[in-house]
Amino acid sequence: MKTIIVCTDFSQEAENATHYASSMAKENTYRIVLFNLQTVSIHALNAQVSADFFYAQTLKNQKKIEDKTAELKRLYAVETQYHLASGNFIEELEKCIQLCGCDFVVMGMAEKTLEQKLLGNRVTKAIHRIKKPILIIPAHIEYTGIRKILFAYDTHKSMTWSSMNDIYYFINDFNAEIEVFNVSESLEDFTEVIHDIDLNSGYDLDDIKYSFKMIQSIEVIKAIEEEIRLSSPDLLTMVPYQYNFVESLFHRSKTAIMAYKNKIPLLSIPLNID
Repeated sequence: MKTIIVCTDFSQEAENATHYASSMAKENTYRIVLFNLQTVSIHALNAQVSADFFYAQTLKNQKKIEDKTAELKRLYAVETQYHLASGNFIEELEKCIQLCGCDFVVMGMAEKTLEQKLLGNRVTKAIHRIKKPILIIPAHIEYTGIRKILFAYDTHKSMTWSSMNDIYYFINDFNAEIEVFNVSESLEDFTEVIHDIDLNSGYDLDDIKYSFKMIQSIEVIKAIEEEIRLSSPDLLTMVPYQYNFVESLFHRSKTAIMAYKNKIPLLSIPLNID
């Protein structure tokens, strides 16, 4: 049985992602672990509140997540547990992943704000630091099944065997068809994409409905958005490229941009080192 961690702070977008994940878990017999990170307001810290206050807050948070766990069990009949943590979000999420044997993480995404654009948020930070697939659910999306996946494929330099394993396992779980979509400035690159050894070696493609499409453009994000409009996929999949420090000064992650702008769920596959 696969285990999925659902991050929740009980916000509207987190609640929506929780119910999306629960519907998915019911369909595929997944186990859910609700992950909640306790936070204390800066005002409480400045006021130097007592230990009793923090203890009371912990009990309150525990009761809230226990109630949510019981609700999901009742509504969806799925195995559900919870993990309550405090501290650094990424570090605590990594601990939860190791403890629970997580297969992928589900997170909700709020509407884009200026603060998020400038500073990023937990979702975009997790995309580049968590070495597990992350399924990002826009706040308005309900689960209706995953029948078609759009895989926005960059180049072979950003792919590894572990990345491809994650993608193929996801396709098989949902018996979905996949469109491999590549945007390039040169149409000559199409041959490289089609024959990419990482993309189609070691797998039985006869069991998978797939197609390739390539667009010549220098505006990658606009091309992906247009393809989403034309093909109406249920899920967009991307593998974020890891820029070094100098590269990061001049490039923004396309996966992070799509996480902000996306109108459909986004599955971010980590670029693990094989």
